[in-house]
Amino acid sequence: MKKLSYFTTLLISVAILMSLTEQVVFSQNQANKKVNFIQPILRRLPVNRGAPNDRRGAGSRGECPAVSMAPTGLMPIVTSNNSSYVLGNTETEYPTFWYYLPYQTESISSVKFALVDGDENLLTKEPIPVNISGIPGVISFTLPKTQQPLKEGQFYHTYLLIDCNPQSNSEDVVIEGLVQVVAPTAELKKRLQTATEREKVSIYAQQGYWQDAITTLGELRRQSQKDTTLIEDWKTLLNSAGLENIAAEPISPCCKPK
Repeated sequence: MKKLSYFTTLLISVAILMSLTEQVVFSQNQANKKVNFIQPILRRLPVNRGAPNDRRGAGSRGECPAVSMAPTGLMPIVTSNNSSYVLGNTETEYPTFWYYLPYQTESISSVKFALVDGDENLLTKEPIPVNISGIPGVISFTLPKTQQPLKEGQFYHTYLLIDCNPQSNSEDVVIEGLVQVVAPTAELKKRLQTATEREKVSIYAQQGYWQDAITTLGELRRQSQKDTTLIEDWKTLLNSAGLENIAAEPISPCCKPK
């Protein structure tokens, strides 16, 4: 009788342990699913003239070293009315932009950032020189507050201009994208006010605010580079935007204006 009772207790303990393990795995999977990017509904469309639909660097690349993976803008490709756009929504007037650069620092002569409005006016007066370091890897660049703030509801065309030859008269590689400032609803503001930084990543991603989701998560990863939960969140977020080939690349502390 005692022997039976012992085995019964053992079986119950094993069952409880298995149940708890399943709950932990389920909770982790649910947490990872929450950082999936959900494409926003575009209330209006960008002007098709020159709107980018490829986030990989374009240009001659003649002076830049051969690489196995192209320089890439870390933005989703948003589809609407049978058209595709490299587009990131943001709630901030001074957003941060993320890129993957496959080159060694010494291979690059210069990198510049430029921003053009819907009327093709250059907002940055002239391209902003960017101080590059810590590559190959993922970098970010925040629009300086010395520049004009972005206006709500407008589409802006972004350019990262990469020059590998100081003697050339034009950039070797250009990475293009679009960004749009979208004001958050009162409900979204309320959720963000009480959320942790990691919870904000999920909220932004689910609401289609790509620039804010990747920036919040990217900064968390910079602060805690070995945090496995954040690493998995990063992979999940990038995978959900079709950027899985870049998800394992290191994140550099770079970059700021020169």
